[in-house]
Amino acid sequence: MQILPDHVRPGALVRVRRERWRVIEIRAHDDCQIVTLSGLSPPHLGVERRVLAPFDVLEPVAHAGRLRFVRRARWRRAFRALLAADAPPAALRSARHARIDLMPHQLEPAMAVLRGIGSRVLLADEVGLGKTIQTGLVLAELRARGAIDRVLVIAPAGLRDQWSHELASRFQMDPTPVDARLLRQRATMLPLGVNPWSTIPLAIASVDYIKRPEVLPAVTACAWDAIVVDEAHGVAGNSERHAAVRRLSSRAAYVLLLTATPHNGDAAAFTSLCDLGSVKDDPLLVFRRTRASVNLVVARHVHTLHVRLSPNERRMHEQLARYSDAVHAERPSTWLGLAVLHKRALSSAWALAQSVDRRIATLAAPESDEAGSQMLLPLGDPNGEFTSADEPPSWPAGIGLSDPARERDLLTALATIARCAAHDESKLSALRRLLRRAGETAIVFTEYRDTLLHVRRVLGAAAGPVAVLHGGLTNSERAAVLRDFTRGACAALLATDAAGEGLNLHEACRLVINLELPWNPMRLEQRIGRVDRIGQRRTVHAFHLIAEGTGEPAIASRLRARIARAQADVGAPNPLGADEERMAARLVLTGDSNDDALDDRSAS
Repeated sequence: MQILPDHVRPGALVRVRRERWRVIEIRAHDDCQIVTLSGLSPPHLGVERRVLAPFDVLEPVAHAGRLRFVRRARWRRAFRALLAADAPPAALRSARHARIDLMPHQLEPAMAVLRGIGSRVLLADEVGLGKTIQTGLVLAELRARGAIDRVLVIAPAGLRDQWSHELASRFQMDPTPVDARLLRQRATMLPLGVNPWSTIPLAIASVDYIKRPEVLPAVTACAWDAIVVDEAHGVAGNSERHAAVRRLSSRAAYVLLLTATPHNGDAAAFTSLCDLGSVKDDPLLVFRRTRASVNLVVARHVHTLHVRLSPNERRMHEQLARYSDAVHAERPSTWLGLAVLHKRALSSAWALAQSVDRRIATLAAPESDEAGSQMLLPLGDPNGEFTSADEPPSWPAGIGLSDPARERDLLTALATIARCAAHDESKLSALRRLLRRAGETAIVFTEYRDTLLHVRRVLGAAAGPVAVLHGGLTNSERAAVLRDFTRGACAALLATDAAGEGLNLHEACRLVINLELPWNPMRLEQRIGRVDRIGQRRTVHAFHLIAEGTGEPAIASRLRARIARAQADVGAPNPLGADEERMAARLVLTGDSNDDALDDRSAS
């Protein structure tokens, strides 16, 4: 059956889907013709694609009737393009078209994959070395060779738009951020029974969305050639996230795992991460580069500000110690749960008061404890945009006294003094002075959302307009906050660790302030890495606010020692060697960081 015009034959130039192609082959069938095309311009230069006529419209492009004289510069550009296109099989084709400043270390993963060394890659470079760019290069090179057609990028909800922008602007790809709203729209336009996921060649989805029981079957029903998992440490271990990603990656030809913190001290979790998508005789390619190893060290100054507690804050910590001693006397094995309360106190007096008030309410109505333990359905989060990682933790299991009346008295006294301390917290006074003296934009990090909102209320108009970024924001709200901050409309950005993952803020800021120290040095590096990245042209300053008279000075000393050891052992699978939060908990409660003593206490 003749469908295409006679002048559309092998060698002809045609325009398909707004791009120029050369016809390589035409294969005729009864009701259609399969046409093989070769791309003539980026990002499809040299890429072969097959289209189906008459369903795809092929518009003939007229040849020039005669030779044309062109300027020397244009001739040179065309000549260089021809030379670059004639590349060896394992050479990179797409890198020269990408809108990036090429750096040698960013080319290594793509070259390794193209040479057949492996199909599973763990990109574990330090924060800020361009793991997104390296992933984009791998995908672009594989697509240019026709090795992959369908790609699924799995990322935290807050990073979907950022991934979409990077792939589109730097690699001329056409990504689609996927959520429930988009799938509903597509379903209305498709025939009954057609899976909307199958119509999206390059999808970007939230890990917390695809793991849902009502979503995962439709995602796994599609054949994905490549799976990309950003912030992959979040899917390590035994969890719903891990199970969902494992199902998807087990069927993909290529798997790319991205994380700056691949190992947190849990060997089993690290093994589960490395096994994602594994097949026999297919080794995991691990790339772990530091700033020093790639000669990209940005000047960084770290400042420690020791803050003297107010009388009310000292009394709060003393009262918390009395409650901890009473609980520990009855239940010696509960020290790790008690550390959660001390962690809340180090975050802010307000955060501790909120936790204690909830416990007092539970003691007054014990049946509410069972209701509070019921699993919540994501009815208020249909698109998987929120994260609960920065919400206040529940009361630690097993923490309490056998005498409810005595416990209520101790906690009531603690809540009262905590609320008094929250009216004038020393760290927040120091934060106001620091922001005023700095005279430039800053990012202030804290772990808990309630502390974050408390800081915003306390700062008020004294520090100028302040933006907040936490796990309870929608994608559009998050984008608006980042837009205001990068444009200089806000004096400070208050962010939690959960909301700060993957942010690129080096062009807008160089100052990071830690309201309290995270108990894991990797989280500390993640915070500073939001501004200490490729492209930062100014000296980075990080300020740690340390509360004197608490366990924080000891935690700071341990973090410094552990970070120095990690820098020396960066090539090791587990550079930290121990569970940092566990060690920090012991420092806060006992002042002892001896690992053997810790094991003895746990066994008692």
